[in-house]
Amino acid sequence: MFRGSAPARAPSTWTLRVSVLDRCQYRCPYCRPGAVAPYVEPATRLTAEDYAALAPLFARRGVTKVRFTGGEPLLRRDLPEIVAAFRRGAPEATLALTTNGQHLAERLPALAEAGVTRATVHVDSLRPERYRALMGDGDVRDVLAATLAARDLLDEVKLNVVVQRGRNDDELSDFLSWSRATGVEVRFIELMNTGSAADYTRSVFMTGQEIANALAAAGGAAPVPRREASAPAARFRADDGLEFGIIASDTQPFCEDCNRMRLSADGRLLGCLYEAGGLDLRASLAAGDQAELAARLGQAFADKRSHHPDVDVERVPFSMAQTGG
Repeated sequence: MFRGSAPARAPSTWTLRVSVLDRCQYRCPYCRPGAVAPYVEPATRLTAEDYAALAPLFARRGVTKVRFTGGEPLLRRDLPEIVAAFRRGAPEATLALTTNGQHLAERLPALAEAGVTRATVHVDSLRPERYRALMGDGDVRDVLAATLAARDLLDEVKLNVVVQRGRNDDELSDFLSWSRATGVEVRFIELMNTGSAADYTRSVFMTGQEIANALAAAGGAAPVPRREASAPAARFRADDGLEFGIIASDTQPFCEDCNRMRLSADGRLLGCLYEAGGLDLRASLAAGDQAELAARLGQAFADKRSHHPDVDVERVPFSMAQTGG
C-alpha cells in the first residue's frame, strides 16, 4: 500500500517547490513559523527578478512543475509577478499553488492570468469554531467558497487535511461527503514531526495506515495506483467510487521516487525537506553569472539525496514554513 524509504535516484523530470515567504497569518499548532529560526528579512528574500533569472535554468534542468508555497504565499503582494517570471522562463512547466485560502478569492484572478493552473487549499476542519481553534482567525466557509471558485477557474484543485487524533479525526467522512458534493479531491496528510512542535505532534499523531483503516471502516478504502511514481499521495477508492489520497511522509516515506527540489524564500536550494542548510544561490544571483548559476544548480540536482529521519542522518529541527509545505 505504501512504500519505504531509500536514497533518491535521479528522476527524468523534476518538481520545484518555491517557498516565496516563510510567514503565515495562521498558527496551526503543528506548524509554528519563526519558532525554530528567525524569519527571513524582506531584504534577503528572492525578488521577482531573481526568480526570472532562475526560471529558465530550472527549465533546462528538467523542471516540469513548479509549486508556490510558504508559509502563506498569498501574503506576498508580488506573487503574480513571481508566477509570471516562471511562466516566461519555464513556459512548458505546470504552475501550482498551495495556500490556506484565506486570501484566495481576491487574488485568484491575477494568479490565474499570470499562469497558475492548479491549486491546493489547506483546511483542517469543516466546522467554523473548530477551524478557528485548529488554524486561527478566519472563516472556513469563505475558504471553501474560494476553493470552489478556484475549481471553476483552474484545471485542478485539491483540498489537504492534516489529520490530528482527537482534534479532527472524527471529520474524515465529512470531508469525503464534501468531496462527493463538490468534485474536489481530498487528501489526508499524516503529521510530519519537523521538530518545531514535537510535543503536540506526538500527542495527536495518526499514522497513514491508521487513517486508511478509519476510512476503510467508514466507507471503504481500496488502494488504487498512484497517478505517477513520484506523486506523494497513496490513492484509495471508497465503496461508491470516490477517490481520495493519503500522504504518509513520516511513517511511509517515498524517497526512492522523490523528484522534488526546494527553493527557500532566502535563496537556498535543497534536495530534501529535511535537509539542513542547502545551497545558497544569492551570491551567484547578485553576480549575475548565468553560467555559474547553471553549474551550481546542476551540482545540487546531481547531489540530491534523502535526509529523511529514516535515513542515517542527523535530524535538525525546522519549521515547515522555512522550506515550504
